[in-house]
Amino acid sequence: MVRRASSVPHLNSSGGSSADSAGTSGSRRGRAPVAGSRGRKTPSTTSTGQSQRQSSGSSSSMPRSRSLTNGMRRLSPQKGTGSSGGTGGGGGSSRNTPYFLRSRENEIGSADTLEIVASKSTGSEECSTPEDNINVVVRVRPLNDKEKRDRHGSTLQFPGNGQVILEGNDVGQKRSHNRDSVRVFTYNVVFEPGATQEDILDYSGIKRIIEMGIEGFSCTAFCYGQTGSGKTHTLTGPPDLFVGKPNPKDPRHGLIFRSFLYLFQLIKNRKDVNYVLKASFMEIYNERVIDLLNPGSARKPLAVRWSKKSGGFFVENLFTVDCEELDDLLAVLEEGMRNRAVGSHAMNDHSSRSHTILTVHILSDQQTDGGVFLSKHGKINFVDLAGSELTKKTMSEGKTLEEANNINKSLMVLGYCISSLSDSKKRTGHIPYRDSQLTKLLADSLAGNGVTLMIACVSPAHYNHAETLNTLRYASRAKRIRTKPVIKMDPREALILSLKRDIHALQMENDHLKAALNLHHQAAPNGGPVENLLELQLDRVSSGGGVPVPKVDLQRLPELDGSELAELVKLYMVENESLRQENNHLFTVRETILRDQEIVCRENERLLKKLEDVNKTGSLFSPISDSF
Repeated sequence: MVRRASSVPHLNSSGGSSADSAGTSGSRRGRAPVAGSRGRKTPSTTSTGQSQRQSSGSSSSMPRSRSLTNGMRRLSPQKGTGSSGGTGGGGGSSRNTPYFLRSRENEIGSADTLEIVASKSTGSEECSTPEDNINVVVRVRPLNDKEKRDRHGSTLQFPGNGQVILEGNDVGQKRSHNRDSVRVFTYNVVFEPGATQEDILDYSGIKRIIEMGIEGFSCTAFCYGQTGSGKTHTLTGPPDLFVGKPNPKDPRHGLIFRSFLYLFQLIKNRKDVNYVLKASFMEIYNERVIDLLNPGSARKPLAVRWSKKSGGFFVENLFTVDCEELDDLLAVLEEGMRNRAVGSHAMNDHSSRSHTILTVHILSDQQTDGGVFLSKHGKINFVDLAGSELTKKTMSEGKTLEEANNINKSLMVLGYCISSLSDSKKRTGHIPYRDSQLTKLLADSLAGNGVTLMIACVSPAHYNHAETLNTLRYASRAKRIRTKPVIKMDPREALILSLKRDIHALQMENDHLKAALNLHHQAAPNGGPVENLLELQLDRVSSGGGVPVPKVDLQRLPELDGSELAELVKLYMVENESLRQENNHLFTVRETILRDQEIVCRENERLLKKLEDVNKTGSLFSPISDSF
């Protein structure tokens, strides 16, 4: 059973303050600049056919905040310290937890604890860990200038303990404190409007995502919410950040930029592991997948196909870029941000018109104690979803209206998938992943073998009450989704590692048996220290190597003569040879099964192709038959 790590310490605080922009007021803590110059060198590119929750270092926690009492009276602020945890996050130094942070004590395993469980089954193709819930946090943006001019009040309150309260029913109705008009939601962490970009990095759980990514897990962080709620700002920062050459010291940089810094910090600290990083960047625009690193003048869409080998969907011919340095990853981010589709409407001057997915593949090679190199393939997906839109508010028309319809369609399918996965009765039934390109590519993140962080971005304005309520409801459903993280390894490498361990155990057992036999020939007639050493050697044989051997009654050893002792050693050697032959037989059987499986797969592909040809032929003759 995995020992669970406590979450970020929380505070009982009064209501949140407002700021001109989330993260634009400047970071209160300086971030070290990127080492080296920002000069770009051309990274090598390849075209492929297949493409923390940080554990509290001090385990400290502040007292829980009380629930709503006396007409939703909130407690006065308290101050405490929080640990960044992990190997990064401020170098392990504690600092005051921000006043706007609302977190609750929940149980989310750290990368270290999950790694311990995974290491117990390295002989299998996939190293499994206990089930893990999707980590859901909420970020509330400040009121924008238009909302302030129109005097839109805030419908959200923050009582603490990871709770957010939504008041009122909808636009045109007065706010009230009636029970029917007040809704309380609880999440892992709630960020008030005063949160900076660095605070999102430190307390959202993204550090755990990165730490598990370099351990070989498939991880995803995605932002969900209505248009103009701050999703792109949270992940990448304001749109003018990538107009020219970005300043690495700019405090407005989003979660992706800061995650890259943390990723290279972790890699630098792990000198015993060889890492290879590759990155890709794509967008889903009007249900078409476009490569943002190689869009071309025609922006031709790429095909999304199913992989039998990985058991998931992949984008065919998607460019991946080798990233040897931090600047290479930053170049991928900047190039993709310049090529993505953006537009404007009544609610957002810089509206994302597509869903974007930036993927960092992390290939690692680590030498084990037996001299075997163990390879792992982890990846981290950063997903910026386009916002849901109400056309009567955005006043979209023409091309913008078509984009809005496709965005809402894909988000509706995503909502269906989240609702089905959060319901224990529907979870085992059909999940409509294939109804949208977005859900195809997010299927593994939502209910597969990965670790997922969802950042729900909402607006506090009463004008957006319905959209905020919808986002909070989806976030609550996503909390109930459980995934089972696994470390994927090459099956042949895993088998070789297991066999080498068995061979090592057998060799150790042989050495013990030979030592016991030699000691018998050298022993004195009256016994003595040599006899005690013989008992020690036989005790090692009985308990070592993990191989079942005959039981030995050590009290009868002095009574055994030379022939009986030699016979006992022979029995051990026969058992050893039998196990060796059984091991070789199992290896041969496995190879046969793998070959048969390949034959069956090829036969299935042939039959599927034949079925497609029959269907095409039938479709050609159907109009003729209808005419008669």
